[in-house]
Amino acid sequence: MAGAVVKEKFAKLRDRLSVRQQTTMFAALLCITTALAVAISGGMLARRQAAEDAQERLATLAATMASRLDQHMFERYREIRNIAGLAALKPTWTESPAGVRAILAQIQSSLPDYAWIGFAGPDGIVRAATNGLLEGVSVAQRPWFVNGLKGPAVEDVHDAKLLDQLLRKSPDEAPFRFVDVAVPVYAESGALLGVLGAHLSWTWADRMRELVLSHHLAETRPELLVFGRMGNVLIGPPNSAPLSAEQIEGMRAGQTLLVVSEDHQAELRSLAPTTGMGDYPGMGWIVVAQKPLSAVLGPANNLFLLIIIVGSAVAVAAALLARGLVGRTMRPLEKLTQNLDLIGRDKNARTIPWQRGSRDVFQLSSAIRSLLRRVDLAEEGEREARKAAAEEAGKSEEFRRRARQDMDALQQLARTDTMTGLLNRRGFLPAAERAMDMFNSGNARPPNICMVDIDHFKHINDQHGHAIGDKVICAIGSIIAGQVRQGDSAARFGGEEFIVLAEGRDAADAFALGERIRETIAGTPIALGGSPLSVTVSVGVAIGNDQDRDVADVIERADRALYDAKRKGRNRTVAAEEQAPRSMAV
Repeated sequence: MAGAVVKEKFAKLRDRLSVRQQTTMFAALLCITTALAVAISGGMLARRQAAEDAQERLATLAATMASRLDQHMFERYREIRNIAGLAALKPTWTESPAGVRAILAQIQSSLPDYAWIGFAGPDGIVRAATNGLLEGVSVAQRPWFVNGLKGPAVEDVHDAKLLDQLLRKSPDEAPFRFVDVAVPVYAESGALLGVLGAHLSWTWADRMRELVLSHHLAETRPELLVFGRMGNVLIGPPNSAPLSAEQIEGMRAGQTLLVVSEDHQAELRSLAPTTGMGDYPGMGWIVVAQKPLSAVLGPANNLFLLIIIVGSAVAVAAALLARGLVGRTMRPLEKLTQNLDLIGRDKNARTIPWQRGSRDVFQLSSAIRSLLRRVDLAEEGEREARKAAAEEAGKSEEFRRRARQDMDALQQLARTDTMTGLLNRRGFLPAAERAMDMFNSGNARPPNICMVDIDHFKHINDQHGHAIGDKVICAIGSIIAGQVRQGDSAARFGGEEFIVLAEGRDAADAFALGERIRETIAGTPIALGGSPLSVTVSVGVAIGNDQDRDVADVIERADRALYDAKRKGRNRTVAAEEQAPRSMAV
């Protein structure tokens, strides 16, 4: 029930709106919908592309940092192993603590990242160390020494125990954290001489992080963190949350995650593990590159907003343009409606002018012109019949006889145009219909119609007056009458328009007749008492065929050909459809 009510209201609304308004509203809605669809699609694509680009950059950043960490640790691991294995130093380890101390100091000076390098005997007592630190102190319980006795070892990041107070220059300085490399030292005989250990200050990793991030602008710089193999934070803000066991278990190189931080801010996060290099086994550190999602999508959101603004402006402009185009398209139809409204209101409005603008409007005006011709003829016949019947009823037989004689004379007069002496429309159409009927019954060749219209006749009336215009019409009618042969019919069809019915001619002969009429008129100046007046006409020719329903169809096609002759420049003969080989003109 509700649907029916809505449908009825919608129907009433449509009835109140013109075609122009409905078409304009539809065009505007289509433009706005299209612009919004393009804007939304473009914004979504831009956001998606921005996220994909950010994922790729974060994955590359994390992988680069992980590779740099592995590279640095591999080089330090190799250096300590090479030093411990030098054959030239084997006598020095036990015989010259001062010589060992000098060598270790030289290594430390070449790379300040070595915070402490020392050599401890098998008992764990430090024999020689840089700057003499911890010499004579037992390190037998330290993990690096314990594992170094077994073979080359690398210890994960840890706080300094014994060296922290010795290395810090002030109480305010941050506590030291080390990464340890330890290698056993053997004599030529293969006996264990001790363990060579190096403590790398973890600050080198911070410098490496700054180096990797150096090409990023401060306002767009992502965050780069390093976690231990257990998920603990090694490099990063103090409030950074450790990685969960599930994240570590599911971690893979280049993995990109969308996570929500504790402050409810969404972030893109890419993870890459350190995997070692060469004979350096790696520490299992996890490098994380992350960036707030709002920063990643910021440019895309701005682009989306710009697309919305531009798209809306384009939609409004397109809607205004559509309104203008629709108005221009509907103007001929509105003018046709206005002309139709004059029929029956204005006594001089007997037909409508041709309307241009589209094929549909052209065909509609053609059909209406043909309809008005048939209606006019039918009305005239009906009026005459009623008049004759009324007069006949009240008269005597003698009166009737005389009336019939008078009626015949009147009918003859009614069929004749008083100005030119040619047939008028009422006298012409019955003859044309008889010719069409004979053709349809197979007893005659198709009828030919020539429509003739005086060019620029309104200009003649305006410049010379209506009296001269009437003389021009009479002269043209006389010329046309002189060009038709016996059996043909010529009529003044209305105003400055004439029509010729030529029976028994083929298409070429009919076209030649129309062209002869046109040339004769163009070549015959009309004498008006003063200077002769040159007048031209346009001619449309049509020949009947099996598809014509009646002679009105033939006249309509001739009328269209006449319209085409006018449109092409006047003073020319044009055949309807393809019935003539060409259009001839001067």
